[in-house]
Amino acid sequence: MFRRFKPADEIFYKLFEEAADILYQGAVLLQDMMAKHDTLEARLDELIALEQKGDKVTEKIIDKLNETFMTPFDREDIYSLARELDEILDSVCSTVEKMVIYKTGKPDRLFQEMVDVFVTATEKVKHTVYYIRKMKNHTVQILDLCYEIKKYESQGDKIYRSGIAELFNSSTDAIAVIKWKEVFEQLETALDRCEKIAKVIRGVVVKYA
Repeated sequence: MFRRFKPADEIFYKLFEEAADILYQGAVLLQDMMAKHDTLEARLDELIALEQKGDKVTEKIIDKLNETFMTPFDREDIYSLARELDEILDSVCSTVEKMVIYKTGKPDRLFQEMVDVFVTATEKVKHTVYYIRKMKNHTVQILDLCYEIKKYESQGDKIYRSGIAELFNSSTDAIAVIKWKEVFEQLETALDRCEKIAKVIRGVVVKYA
């Protein structure tokens, strides 16, 4: 049975919402950085600052989990949700760091398309997280959003495969191919983690709503 709403629950929900907000801000920042790639290195610190802010929220969730006996849903699900929200932004930071370190230059059309898909996926993640506190009344909306996140993850996978194929078919610079392949893989990992969040939340809804 779904437990009665408690003050401790409110703290968890607020922290999850804060983590989802930070994740979406990071995705939008990534999108803007890709549009202005010449300022990439100068703005990397902005992204790192957001990632560190997200780390602090994750630490608060884990600390609260360790000191709270009754939680709004399974402890394992709380931990998994907190971890995945945090690691998505880690992957975003790794994406940009590799672009800076490797001096990859301007991203191509397919990579920018993949970034756009990622931003939309994180927006859906944010909406889904905000529904958790009222999951009994928004079961359909949550499940629909989880389906949409999976759809965008699949769309990102297709762009990823096309992007890698284009790299190998159009470039004669093997080093450049290797560099961009790693960058694509980091963003693909971030999209995969969006789907993992959808799976965790879908499982919570099935058990509690």
